[in-house]
Amino acid sequence: MSPTLLVVGSTNVDLFAQVRAHPAPGETVLGTGGTRAAGGKGANQALAAALQGARVRFVGAVGDDADAQTALASLREAGVDLGAVAVAAGIPTGLAIITVSDDGENTIVVVPGANATVPPETAEAAVARMGEGDVLLLQGELPRETTQTAARAAASAGQRVVLNVAPWVSLAPDVLRLADPLVLNEHEARSALAELGIAAGQDSAADARALHAAGVTSVVVTTGAAGAVLATAAGVEAVASPRVRAVDTTGAGDAFTGALAARLLAGADLAEAVDHAVRVGAFAVQHAGAQPSYPAAGQELP
Repeated sequence: MSPTLLVVGSTNVDLFAQVRAHPAPGETVLGTGGTRAAGGKGANQALAAALQGARVRFVGAVGDDADAQTALASLREAGVDLGAVAVAAGIPTGLAIITVSDDGENTIVVVPGANATVPPETAEAAVARMGEGDVLLLQGELPRETTQTAARAAASAGQRVVLNVAPWVSLAPDVLRLADPLVLNEHEARSALAELGIAAGQDSAADARALHAAGVTSVVVTTGAAGAVLATAAGVEAVASPRVRAVDTTGAGDAFTGALAARLLAGADLAEAVDHAVRVGAFAVQHAGAQPSYPAAGQELP
């Protein structure tokens, strides 16, 4: 049986609004849209990985409401194993309220809903079922202890942990050091350095180097349109992103991380996986939405 990517993460419904420019505090602006689509960082990354050919098992929770079907539809269609997705009685499915401006930038408010009910015991039991060559992928939208328990259990069993601390949540230093790689954007990298008691550097390369020097096995810092920087025992390397016109950046980081995890699961080294991931992310920003913007395996990438 081929290795499996175990994703312990969040699943939401995304509610979209398009505006010419984001409102200032206290300001009301008119918008368009109002559409709802599947989202959540865990589900997004699971889908991105599955579309890139990975065998994926997803662990999380939805509510007992109509949004649950919307939240899981794309994962089900992509063949993701949803057997460990719980239904939380009397609690709504997670909701993300996303506003996208004409320049493609977004703001997001996340209401966790059922995601907040995923306990550490569920994550630990899922990790116990991992087999040889499997990889664990985690994000920052589940309860802190659930994420930490999953990472520690996987690492103690000798399984690879890909940890994307997005949105930023304060995790214990020992958990950050278990990641291989720790995937963050530029702002999250500085938060991780602060968590480890280290001053931020002058740029993302310096921050990646500092995180690796602090004991993180490998580090990937995404740098938006510029691409990404990775730090390993071999040194620091910048990987440029193709130049594209951004339509909507929503979920692009998840496209990157899911594609990265899929390539690592398939046996690629980190530099090769990052190179592929930046091109998947560049593909995603050229299309509206999160999950609907992700490429399938074999689609031409920038």
